[in-house]
Amino acid sequence: MAALQILPLPRLPRLVTDLKNEEIIFTILDYLDSASSKSFSATSKSFHSLESRHRKTLKLLHPDSLPVAFRRYRRIRSLNFTNCPSADDGVISTAAEAYYATLRSVDLSRSRLFTHAALSLLAAKCGGLVELDLSNATELRDAAAAAVAEARNLEKLWMGRCRLVSDIGIGCIAVGCKKLKLLSLKWCVTITDLGAGLLANKCTLLCALGQNQNQFLLD
Repeated sequence: MAALQILPLPRLPRLVTDLKNEEIIFTILDYLDSASSKSFSATSKSFHSLESRHRKTLKLLHPDSLPVAFRRYRRIRSLNFTNCPSADDGVISTAAEAYYATLRSVDLSRSRLFTHAALSLLAAKCGGLVELDLSNATELRDAAAAAVAEARNLEKLWMGRCRLVSDIGIGCIAVGCKKLKLLSLKWCVTITDLGAGLLANKCTLLCALGQNQNQFLLD
């Protein structure tokens, strides 16, 4: 009887190359949780590179990690700063420059150190931005709302507890962000019926407006 011949497995880089289409591996990565993705990335340099190119969501822990993160992850669509409350204008501006072509969503709901200048740059650079969470930014004023209004493709905006924003700022958003479908203004106590009316007239796609403790549906 002939001896069983065991053929060596192809080298990992060649295996990845032979797949020809990275989308096969990307589809697999779509089903992995965070821990599994990290294990996958640690398997080899090739898998590390693939995981880096596949990742679309980035949750930052500290501003010091930004340079490394921006170099490794180049296709980020969703950027979350909730664990990085010290994110300031410099951090946000750097993120806007790094992901201007891919960024779709930014969560700044626990950040306090940014100003309207960062929002203006974010809106100007990231033309594909559709979601922005500014909840709890209690120091933002109408200038910040005017900066947000430059994000013409914005569809979802959270501004809960932005108590210093008035009808003037909301009017800017109503005129500039005509694609809005959802807007949260909970605890924005200076917004009156005038601001709500401007939104209803200008943002014809708006179907949900959260104001104070109530949720209003707009026709």
